[in-house]
Amino acid sequence: MSQIKTGKFSIDELENVQITIGSVVGALEQEMDSEELDIGPSPCPGIKDLRNWDFNLLSRYEPVYTPVCDQCCYCTFGKCDLSKNKEGACGIDMSSHQAREFLLRVITGAAAHSAHGRHLLHYLIEKYGPDHPIDVGASNLKTPIIQLVTGMKPETIGDLQKALEYVEEQLTQLLATIQVGQEGAALDFESKALHGGMIDHVGMEVSDVAQISCLGMPKAEENTGYAELGMGCIDSEKPMVLTIGHNVSAVTHIMDYIGDHGLEDEVELGGLCCTSIDMSRYKSEGAHDSKSKVIGPIAKELKFIRSGVPDVIVVDEQCVRADVLREAKELHMPVIATNEKIMYGLRDRSDDDVEDIVS
Repeated sequence: MSQIKTGKFSIDELENVQITIGSVVGALEQEMDSEELDIGPSPCPGIKDLRNWDFNLLSRYEPVYTPVCDQCCYCTFGKCDLSKNKEGACGIDMSSHQAREFLLRVITGAAAHSAHGRHLLHYLIEKYGPDHPIDVGASNLKTPIIQLVTGMKPETIGDLQKALEYVEEQLTQLLATIQVGQEGAALDFESKALHGGMIDHVGMEVSDVAQISCLGMPKAEENTGYAELGMGCIDSEKPMVLTIGHNVSAVTHIMDYIGDHGLEDEVELGGLCCTSIDMSRYKSEGAHDSKSKVIGPIAKELKFIRSGVPDVIVVDEQCVRADVLREAKELHMPVIATNEKIMYGLRDRSDDDVEDIVS
């Protein structure tokens, strides 16, 4: 078993036969042994593996909660009033319910980040292949969070899948504890929230390392350019494409088209929220410098849409208001939904003729 490695090989006696080994049980331990790397006591920790350490932290630093609803509506026995030291039908009290609500917020945030990473990684592996090397610049420590939490040392974007699979497994386990009839102790909900925050950072690092390695983004380089910021930097006299969201993969095609056709000075491209920042970091394979602009955060979305400046709105995932389509309709602005997480009830026209869509 120790001699089996991932990869592909063919058998001479059999024509047109190729065998692929995608993963090997115990591969992480084999890698550590072969490279003589030290590995901690809990690589890829589960929910309980760091629980005692969580308890030490929580005993020293008491969590502070923002006000939440004092009713629980999690099951058909409810809704249950938990105010004034009352318990719900399942026996849960206010402190445990608050901690559970907080854990749910942690999980949804971590799921959004890791699902973004999964979509981005699929796209980049399909485009560049799993053997595309990780390149984050002049650093020997390419993936500090992944190495710290999992013990893995990824060298290619394909290697990042193992770290993401770990995150996805832990998210499923954490989400299961939210269900009625599961965890009942506030302290353990808080420990699980710390676990969720830790794996969230793993998922975020997968996302950023993958896009830095593949999309020409700055790698801690000197003289990195600045992006123009604010609503005032947009020239309202030009046709304007507004992007909103978190996932830059779809927007890169817009940027490539603008660059390939020499339209940088003819079309205004600006974004709201995280996509806008990553747009300003992107450098196309044709070496076109980005002239995209950062308009602002989610708080500016409604104001900028209602200004009437955008001619087309492109949304992907996260940080997008629920009423973007409704607001755009009022001003007859086309909306393009590029990600399955936000589809607004629109008909899928991905395979339709472009001229038919535009007309």
